[in-house]
Parts: sequence; C-alpha cells; structure tokens
Amino acid sequence: MKPRRLGAIIAALILAVAVVLIWKPWDTLISCDAPQEYCALASELSQREGISSTTIDLEVTAVDAKDGNSSQASWTVKLDEHLDPERAGDAAQWASMRIRSFVGQQSKVHSSVRFVAGEPKDSAVPDLALYPLDVSDSKDVKEQVVQAFALRQLGAQSVSQGSAVAADVQGLKVLGDYAAQHDEPVTLSLEDASLMYGSAQRFDLAEFELTMEAAALDSVQSAVFDSSGLSVHTADAAGSGDPGELKEWLTKHSPLKEPIAFTVSGVGYAEIIEGWVGGKLPESLIARPARLPDGVIAWPEDPVAPACAHDDMELTLGSPDPALGSRYMALYAKNISTTSCAVNGYPRIQFLNAQGDAQLEVALTPMPSIQTQRVVIPAGESILSAMKWKAMSTTNDPDETTALRITAAPGFESIQLVPTVEGAAVSLDILDGGQVEQSPWLQALDGWPIPSTVGQQPSRERP
Repeated sequence: MKPRRLGAIIAALILAVAVVLIWKPWDTLISCDAPQEYCALASELSQREGISSTTIDLEVTAVDAKDGNSSQASWTVKLDEHLDPERAGDAAQWASMRIRSFVGQQSKVHSSVRFVAGEPKDSAVPDLALYPLDVSDSKDVKEQVVQAFALRQLGAQSVSQGSAVAADVQGLKVLGDYAAQHDEPVTLSLEDASLMYGSAQRFDLAEFELTMEAAALDSVQSAVFDSSGLSVHTADAAGSGDPGELKEWLTKHSPLKEPIAFTVSGVGYAEIIEGWVGGKLPESLIARPARLPDGVIAWPEDPVAPACAHDDMELTLGSPDPALGSRYMALYAKNISTTSCAVNGYPRIQFLNAQGDAQLEVALTPMPSIQTQRVVIPAGESILSAMKWKAMSTTNDPDETTALRITAAPGFESIQLVPTVEGAAVSLDILDGGQVEQSPWLQALDGWPIPSTVGQQPSRERP
C-alpha cells in the first residue's frame, strides 16, 4: 500500500475516533425501563441540541388497587458541558417545561429533575452518580443553570444548587469576583472546608474578603461566614492560636457597611468568644435611655439631689409574669424619705434555693438596649429594675429559686425578698446555670407596670 493512501486512512480513523468521543453516541443508547410514554419523552429530550442524554427512573411508591398506584419519576438530564451558560440555561428551562407538562398529565406521579454535566463518579449511594455540575429543577432553573455553568467554566471543581467548590484560594477569589459582579447569592468554599462564604440574599464582596482575610491568618484553622456572621476557629498546635488575639484583630478591623457578629473558638471549642467586627453594633444593641410609657412625664433631673441612702429606699418584688416561654418580674424601690434622692446603676441580685444557698453560675446580664442613667426619685415615688429570663426546665426536679437577696446600690445592706402571687409565696424557674437579663434602675419602662401603680393595674404586654 502506498504511503500516501496509508496516511489518509490513519487520518480518517483519527477523525472518526474524535467525532465519537465528542458525540458520545452511547449516551443516547442508555436503556429505558420506564413505560413507553416516559421513554419517548426521554428520547425527545435527548434529541434537543445541547442535551447529551436523558434518563428516567420510575418507582412505585405506594400500591393502591382501587385508585391506582403512586409513583416517583426521577429524571436526569445531562447537558453538554461545553455549552455557553446562556444556552445551557435555555436547554434546561425547555426540558423542565416539557417534563412538567408531561407529568402534569399523569395520575399520582411525583417528579424530580436533575440537570447535570461533566463526567460522573461513583458515590457511596448505590446507582447514584456524582457529577461535577448538578442542579435540581426549580422555578428559576434557567438562572441556576446559567450560574452553575459560568462558575464551572471559571474553574470550580464542583457546582450544585447555588454553591461552588474551588481547589484553592486563588480559584475561590475568581468565583467570588464573578458572583460580586453579577450580584448573585451563592455559597463558595474550598475543598478542605477551611474557608466558606455563604450569602442567602446577595453576594457581599466586603464580607467575602473579610472571610478570606481571616482564613489567611497563621493561627486560623477555618473561617466560615453564614447568616449568623463570621465564625473563626484557631489551629490545633498548643499556643499557636489565641482566641483573645483574634477577637482583638476582628474588633479593631474596619467595620463593614452592616454590623457583622463574630465568634472565635479555641482548640477543642473549649473557649468561644463573641463580638462585632469593628465594634459596630446593630441598632437593637445600642444602649439608649429607656423609653417612658405614654402619659408618663419624666421627673426633674435635679443635679444637686443627694444620693439615696439605704434607709431611704423600701424594696418590694412584683409578681412573676409568664408569657410565651419567657418570664418577667420587676424589683421596685420606693423613696420613703422626705426629700428627693438619686440612684444610678443596677441593683445586685442573688437567687437563692429553698436551702438558702445561691444558685450556681447564674448569669445576670444587662438588657443590651437600655442605658444606665441617674434617676432622681421624688419623695414617695418608686423606681423599678426589670428582669427577664427564658423558661427553664424543671423536669428532673432541680432546686428552684425561692428567694432573692438584693443590694439596691453599692454600700447598701442586702435584704431578702420572697416572690409572691396574690399573697402566696411561689418559686421561680431560675436554676443553676441560668441566664437573666436585668435593666438598670429606671423611673418607668414601656411595657411594664408603672411603679406608682403596682398592684393597681393588670400586667401589660411585655416588650
């Protein structure tokens, strides 16, 4: 055989192999075990430009001889991975509409659709192949598929519903730049899960860059940003990651447009520190003077009024008030002297069990939105300090609080008061390890009984 003819034959064979590899005719020869009408639709979908193959798995989920069986139809539509993202989105939307229309004409059939691309790998689940691109059908399937194809073609190792995984930080940055430019919500992460950023509403480049910046610190093992804020975990090596140093770094960081909460955890999660990036608090946590109830006129400030003495104040407890899983109770102090006097700050409170012992590790924390202020109490008037806590379980019969030991102000003697309801002593579900929020001394507080009328009015709706 002449060399020229031999060369032509070899070239033809190479071309034929290339065509077969690109066309992949075996994708269209996958067997179909479903009823004929399902197989016919799968074949029709596979003939569409941009769709490599369509498989259908129909499973009877409930047998009903009278009204007919219920079934689950699971469709897998494989798209050409080299498609332009817009064309891939159009193909997926068309296939979705065809399948929805078809299934809508069937009786008692539920349907699910996957749009996949790329070469699959076996998974731990029998008969389930894992594709590098896998998007479930939805009302916005076109947008989801367009985003998935764009991220995949930008280098994402794998892409699923609104999320993508990158091999390294540089690859993740490329994906983040795309998401920021298109203002699309997406979750981005590294393969080793050491860095993850998730946005449910919109992609915020500043939040993403903060997460990457935190993850790059030597002592950081992982940095995760989600709807609750930024979570940073320090490294394993002893002494290599100080949560306190990370807290200081985050607190001194430039604040973002919106307040961002952070948590820093140490080795073994034995220590967890919380704070706000740049020290920027949400409005709800910024302490301001308490709002007075409607119709209540603020007392004169009287800067020369003396500080109240122990004998000037008579303490009483309001009745505890349960509501929607929370508990409320107020402490009142009446000025029983003949002149005005002033207080500033919080009363000190200890919660005692039936044996008179203090409940252990009860966290008494300030109500975050209320600012302490000097209150000048006219003679005969009363002030309050509000308390709020979540209902605590008493299932295993733990020691409940039966009395409170109260010091109204620094230097005062403490007195012991018993909570009552309609004159009868009651216990409170404030237990060891409980958390109680407390307001400073106030003239009055919106949503609480006005001190001067305690016992003369029903409880109001709590804030």
